[in-house]
Amino acid sequence: MHKLIIKFSLLLLSAVIGSGLFAEDSWQDVSRIVAVGDVHGDYDNFFKVLQQAGIINRRGNWIAGETHLVQLGDVPDRGPDTDKVIDLLRKLDRQAVRDGGMVHALIGNHEAMNMLGDLRYVHPGEYRAFVDRNSNRLRERYYDLVVQNRKASDPEFEADQEFRSTFEEQIPPGYVEHRVAWSPGGDIGSWVLQHNAIIRINRVLFLHGGISPGLLAEGLNMDQINAGVKDELSQGENGPPDVEGLATAEDGPLWYRGLATNSDEAEASHVEAVLQHFDVDYIVIGHTPGLGTIVPRFGGKVLVIDSGISGYYGGHLSSLTIEDGGLFNTQEGERLQIPVGDDDPVPYFEAAAALEPDLEALQRYLQNLQQTD
Repeated sequence: MHKLIIKFSLLLLSAVIGSGLFAEDSWQDVSRIVAVGDVHGDYDNFFKVLQQAGIINRRGNWIAGETHLVQLGDVPDRGPDTDKVIDLLRKLDRQAVRDGGMVHALIGNHEAMNMLGDLRYVHPGEYRAFVDRNSNRLRERYYDLVVQNRKASDPEFEADQEFRSTFEEQIPPGYVEHRVAWSPGGDIGSWVLQHNAIIRINRVLFLHGGISPGLLAEGLNMDQINAGVKDELSQGENGPPDVEGLATAEDGPLWYRGLATNSDEAEASHVEAVLQHFDVDYIVIGHTPGLGTIVPRFGGKVLVIDSGISGYYGGHLSSLTIEDGGLFNTQEGERLQIPVGDDDPVPYFEAAAALEPDLEALQRYLQNLQQTD
C-alpha cells in the first residue's frame, strides 16, 4: 500500500518536528469534549451548532470553559464562507486557551485537496471572499504568466479571444489570492499545518476519515501519521506528482470510509484491532454524511458524526458531546443519549427521526432496526 510511508518512519517525524510542523496530539483528564463534523463553508449553520452545544454565545464568543472542541475537518468547499469559519475557529482557539479549554481543527480531505491544488469543489463564493481592489491587476499578471509559459512550450502559440475567454471562465477574480492563501506558507495553508490529522483525547480517537486495514498494517502511531500527512501538504500543489501518500490515498486517514460504510461482519474485527492499536475505547469520524444524525456503529465504538451540517447536505445540525461518562448527540438543539454496548438503538433513532421527519434515509434505517428488534 503506502510505500512512501515506510520511508517516512521516525526520520520524517524528526524532520517535521524540526521544521515546526509538530503539534501535540494527545490529552488526558478532559472533563468535557464537543466534536463537530464537516462544515463545508456553511458559517451560519456552524455558528448555530456551536450555540446549541453551549460552545459560544450569540456574539460568537467562547463560553465553554475547559471544554475541548474538536472540528473533524472539511471546513472548505461546497459553501461560500470558508474564510469566516476559519476566522471563527481562530478566535475561539485564542479564547478557549484563556479559559483552560482547547480547539482542535483537524485536517480533512478537503483541506488536503485545497492545499494540493484539487479545486473541483471550491465554491465560487470562496474565491469572491478574497476579491479586493488589487484582484484584477493580480489576475492580469497571472494571465501574462500563463501566456508566457504556453509560448515557452509552444513558440507558435498565440493567445486569441477564445483562449482569453477560457482563462477568465476558469480563473475568476480572487483565484490568485485563494491559491496564495492555501499555499503551505500562506495564511490558511500555514494554519492547516499547525494542526493534526488524528488526535486522542482521554480514550477517544478523533480523525476525519478512518484507519484502514492497510494503514493499520503499517503499524504507524499518531505522531507518524500526523507527520506524514503534514509533510505531504507542506509541499503544496507543486510537490512530487503521482505519489500516493497518507494525504491522498483512498485508504488513508483522510479518505477511508470503511468504518462508516462497511458491514459489521466485514469490519468488526478490524475495529477491535484499531481500538487496541491506539489504546482507545471509541473512534469518532466525519467524512461520510448519510442519515442526517450521529450514527453509532459496532456497539457505539465507532461514531460517525458527519450529519450534513452544511446546507449543501441538507443543513442537519448535530454535534457530539462526551461528558459524565456518557455520549450525547445535540440534534437541532435537543440532547439525545447515544446507545453504546448492548443498549437498544431503536429509541435513540426514533428520537432523531422525530427531529428530522423529512429524512427518508433515516426513516428507512429506523424501520430496518424496528423490524430486526
